[in-house]
Amino acid sequence: MFLGMHIGIHDTNISLYKDGKCYYGKYERHSGIKHGVGSLQWIKDTLKKWGVDNPETQIQHFVSCDAFYEDPSYTEGETVFVGGSPTTKYAMHNIFSDSLLEPLLLNNYKIIMQMKSQWQAKYSTVDHHILHTYSTLRPYRQAVIDGKGTGNQFALLNDKILTIGRPSWPFGSYLTRIGLRMGLDSGHEINDSLDMPGKIMGLQAYGNVVEKYSGIKNIHLINAPFTIDNPTFDNKDWLDFVSTAHNTLVEEHLDIFRENYNPGEKVSYTGGVALNVVANDSIKKEFDLKIPPHCGDEGLSIGALAYLGDLYDFEVKFDNFPFRQDDEPSCGRADSKSIKQTAEDLARGKIVLWYNGHGELGPRALGNRSILMDPTIKNGKQKINGVKKREPWRPFGASVKQDQAHRFFEMTHSPFMLYNTKVKYSGLPAITHRDGTCRHNTVTPEMNPVYYELLDEFEKLTGIPILLNTSANLQGGPICGTRDQAIKIFNETKNIDRMVIGTKTWTR
Repeated sequence: MFLGMHIGIHDTNISLYKDGKCYYGKYERHSGIKHGVGSLQWIKDTLKKWGVDNPETQIQHFVSCDAFYEDPSYTEGETVFVGGSPTTKYAMHNIFSDSLLEPLLLNNYKIIMQMKSQWQAKYSTVDHHILHTYSTLRPYRQAVIDGKGTGNQFALLNDKILTIGRPSWPFGSYLTRIGLRMGLDSGHEINDSLDMPGKIMGLQAYGNVVEKYSGIKNIHLINAPFTIDNPTFDNKDWLDFVSTAHNTLVEEHLDIFRENYNPGEKVSYTGGVALNVVANDSIKKEFDLKIPPHCGDEGLSIGALAYLGDLYDFEVKFDNFPFRQDDEPSCGRADSKSIKQTAEDLARGKIVLWYNGHGELGPRALGNRSILMDPTIKNGKQKINGVKKREPWRPFGASVKQDQAHRFFEMTHSPFMLYNTKVKYSGLPAITHRDGTCRHNTVTPEMNPVYYELLDEFEKLTGIPILLNTSANLQGGPICGTRDQAIKIFNETKNIDRMVIGTKTWTR
């Protein structure tokens, strides 16, 4: 048995290879704590569910990427909590305060030290970026562009380390600064650093790329957001600045690919920045990108397991991928009667919480942990915002039958909701963003037969094989991973009309 781990300062997850099968668990989906950091007890409890009763003796080798390393220039035995990446020797955290980081790094350190002292297994630590490359599970050339929140300013392209952005402010961190300037912080620094770039990604569509801010490359990025008064959604000048800044960052990333890869080349792409669908769409037009749904740090344990697979000659392959969360499954599988009733409700304009099977890997709902609605409803975005309580500018995604995607979207294959694409059909106001695009996922009967059947039944009633699809969570919370968490959302949010958990249905 082999164990891959990521504890870190957020998004703890583990992966196991046992008797030819692979398992995956993310602490957030059990605890209900967004981006939560797990404990040794959670690791043991999860392994026990997977049939590992005595991990101290049964695990042969475990691998993690540490959020710390010991610097030999310091006093012997002293642990230096520097974060960052040992390989790049860069450890500057620009968003977080030391008082917040140190307890999390200490927790990480204590867990690893306990396992090393109590378990008979061999232990290895591998660089964060390298585990990202392994997590793609693909043999193509690799690109890791990280630094979504922590300030890490390096990219790893195969074995080549590049500095990205100006000192300390790469893509994600700069967008976080824009969000902080707007007062969007929730009071939780780590969660804000991880989630705020996505909020600004939606905001950039409301402005224009203007000459006034074309020299942004020559501005120290940390200072740029502070040069504009009234940084609000109502200020056109601010929106133009955000749009120009975002476009500049996208172009810089596109230049990295142009300088290091050939046009049309297959590139496995991971790292936190790979969640930016606008940048991904631009890069995809010139390169054959392969992005896994777990491209953020929730995929690092998969990378650690794949690293072990190379050492011990086993393949990391998940059954029913990407629906491999070790969360609480639904009560059976939704049957045809329940699917038809749900499609009828959706066709009547109802909002549905849909919880089926196991949850998806990664941060995007792909049809098993979703809130759904008819995408043709004119005020649909406002209706869903009544549920989610999100910022008014943020768009909602969609799911479409892949065999019908060509009728409605420019991109016809996007199973993991990782790209922006132009909407070709004018009658989808609830999912069409300000710039005429949509972040969609394409669904096949092979990947998700139950969800495909729901889309099919909805098409029979409306002629539209598409549903608005947003994750089953509320603002600031994680995607629900237990039935009780789903029921809590349904009970607390009166705007949801129907909830389906496998074969069981709740209606108002």
